[in-house]
Amino acid sequence: MARKLILFFILLLSQFQLFATHIVGGELYYRYNGNNIYQINLTVYRDCYNGVPPFDNPAFIGIWDANNTLITYLYLPIIASDTIPPIINSPCFIPPVDVCYEFARYSGTITLPPRPGGYQLGYQRCCRNQTINNIVNPLNVGITAYATIPGSPAVNSNPVFTQLPPPFICAGLDFVFDHSAIDQQGDSLVYEICNPYDGADQNIPILDQNTINSYAPPFQNVIFQPPYNLSNLSQYHWSVCNWCLR
Repeated sequence: MARKLILFFILLLSQFQLFATHIVGGELYYRYNGNNIYQINLTVYRDCYNGVPPFDNPAFIGIWDANNTLITYLYLPIIASDTIPPIINSPCFIPPVDVCYEFARYSGTITLPPRPGGYQLGYQRCCRNQTINNIVNPLNVGITAYATIPGSPAVNSNPVFTQLPPPFICAGLDFVFDHSAIDQQGDSLVYEICNPYDGADQNIPILDQNTINSYAPPFQNVIFQPPYNLSNLSQYHWSVCNWCLR
């Protein structure tokens, strides 16, 4: 049964110190608890320091049908938050002490009866980092964390990545990372790098039940700054990329 989990994140491919000022990634996934009840989980990653607002609390999740009609929505409370250890992929380099990332985890439950075509779930937030050089106007480009629940019989959980990439990667050095995932039902998984979705913008940076239809699916992709594209995501600078798992 097809399901989709999208993990989006920003990689720092440089030995130089660059400073983040906005959200740097996240993931949205769900677990089926029986009786049409789903546990919805969201993790958002951001910079610790440079003038960013607090994490959304609660976080707003829109839920649409397969025809992009809003069915309902859900507010998720924060259940945990912490900083990410400053790991780097080389013992020869010391991670910068003035760059820090933190995460917030959200969780809640909702009843979603089987529906032809299933459901689409999305969390959207403004904005990305001005130092990103592979998309157009990143300071006004939001993010969308997205997951789908299949149509009837919708009795599955979606796959979950087992770990995240390190926050720092050294330019010119080999990078090996186990990006495996697990599926509760043992279904086969397909990986691909896909085009990231745009989300909220500076006009409406935080969505709620009154503004959600301004950013309803089909979601718009970010616009890559030439010569960047999905086969050429970055070159020693901040970049944005997206992993899709089905």
